[in-house]
Amino acid sequence: MLNLDNIKVEYEIQDFQCSGYETNEEKDKAVVFLECTRKTEEVCCCNCCNEVYQHDCNYINLTDMPIVYKTSFKVVVEQLRYRCKICNKTFNVEIPIQYPGTRITYRAANWIRGLLKENCSIRTIQRITGIHWDTIRKVQNEIMDETIWERENELKRQGYHPKILAVDEFAIHKGHSYATCVMDLETGDVLWVGKGRSQKDFEQFFKDVSSDALSEVIAVAMDMNASYNNLVTKYMPKAEIVYDRFHMQSQFGRDVLGVVRLDEARKHKAKSKELYESFEEDKSKREIKQEAKSERQQYTKLKKLRWPLLMNSENLKEQQNKYLDEILRDHNDLAVCYAMKEEICHLYELTDYQQALDGWTRWFDAAKASNIPALVKFASQKEKRLPGLAAHAIFRISTGKLEGFNNKIKVAKRIGYGYRDDMYFFKLIRYLSIPHLHEFP
Repeated sequence: MLNLDNIKVEYEIQDFQCSGYETNEEKDKAVVFLECTRKTEEVCCCNCCNEVYQHDCNYINLTDMPIVYKTSFKVVVEQLRYRCKICNKTFNVEIPIQYPGTRITYRAANWIRGLLKENCSIRTIQRITGIHWDTIRKVQNEIMDETIWERENELKRQGYHPKILAVDEFAIHKGHSYATCVMDLETGDVLWVGKGRSQKDFEQFFKDVSSDALSEVIAVAMDMNASYNNLVTKYMPKAEIVYDRFHMQSQFGRDVLGVVRLDEARKHKAKSKELYESFEEDKSKREIKQEAKSERQQYTKLKKLRWPLLMNSENLKEQQNKYLDEILRDHNDLAVCYAMKEEICHLYELTDYQQALDGWTRWFDAAKASNIPALVKFASQKEKRLPGLAAHAIFRISTGKLEGFNNKIKVAKRIGYGYRDDMYFFKLIRYLSIPHLHEFP
C-alpha cells in the first residue's frame, strides 16, 4: 500500500507484494519495492519439472507511469533465480508487470502507445516520460508490426490483389542517397520500400513480393527510369507501363523551354554588351545606346519569363498573357517550343489509344524537324517511350498519389531528425501508408 499525501494506492500482483515505498526530499522521485512471495517448494524446473533450490537474488528497476505530476515513478522488483537439483539448469521467476524485452511496466508501455497514437514524436514522449528513446522505439516497432500484419491479413481475407501500381524514388539521406517505393494506387498502401534506385536494387522488389500477389497487375505508373521499365517488362509482361505526365512535362520545361529561354536571353545580353562597347568608341551615336538599352530590357524580360512559360495558358492572367505574346512574337524558337508544350497538354487529354499514338508520333516528327537543338535532343531521347506515353489514354493514372505521399515521408523524417536504421524507417513508411490510419508515431 502507498500513501502520497491524500492519494492511496494498493498493489495486487501475482506472487509479489509491496514491501516499502520511498520518496526523495524534493518529492520528484518515488520508488516502490516489491518482494517475491512465492515459496521455493511451489517452483519446479522449466526443463525437467524436478525440484529446485534458490540460487541467487537480483533486483530489477522498472519505470512505471507516474502517479503524481512531475514525479518519476520506479518499481524495484525482487527477482529470484533458481537452479534445478537434477539438470542444473538455472532460470528466473517471471515478473508479471514487466513489459517483455524492456525495463518498463505494462502500464508504462500502454501509456507510450497512447501517446504514439496521439501523433507524439519519440523525442516528445521521451521528455514527458523520461523513458529512453530506444525503449519507446521498441514499443513503436511492435505497434507497426501488429498494424501491418493485421492489414495484410485483412486484404488476404478479402481476396484482394493489387491491379494498378506506382513506382518512384525519394531521398533518404544527403549526398544523393535514394530509396524506391512501390504503392498500390487503388488502396494507397505502400507494398514495398527498398534502398537504392538502380536496376539491381529494384529487382529486390520482385524477390520480396511473390509473383502470385502481382499476378493481376494491369498497369504501372512510373517516371522514365530505364531500371523500372526493364524490370516491369521482364517480371510483369502483361502489365502496361504508363509514363507519368508530371515527369514528362517537368523535363520538357527544364530541358527545352528553360534551355531555349536562357539561350535567347544570353544572345540579347551579348548583343547589348557589344553595342555598349561600340558606343564608348563613338559617343555621338545615341541610337546605338538606345538599341543597347532595348537589348538589355529584352534580356530582363526573358529572365522573368520562366513561370509564365511553364504555366497552363488557361491559368495566365490577361496581363501575363499579353506580356508572353509580346515575347513569343519576337523569338521564333521559343514560340515553337511553347507551342509544343501546349500540344503535350492536349495529347495527355486524349482518351483513345490510337489517336494518342498518332498524335505523339506527329509530335516527335515535328520536334525533330524544328532544328532547335534542345528540342531535337529531347524528342530523340523520349521517342523510344512512345507506347508508354500513349498508354495514358487507356489508364488515366500517374505517380501523383505517390509523389504526395513523399511529402508525408519528408515530414516523418523531419520529426524523427533523420533515421539511422533504414529498415526501421521503411517499416514506418509502410505503416503511415495504411488507409484510414491516424496514428503518427
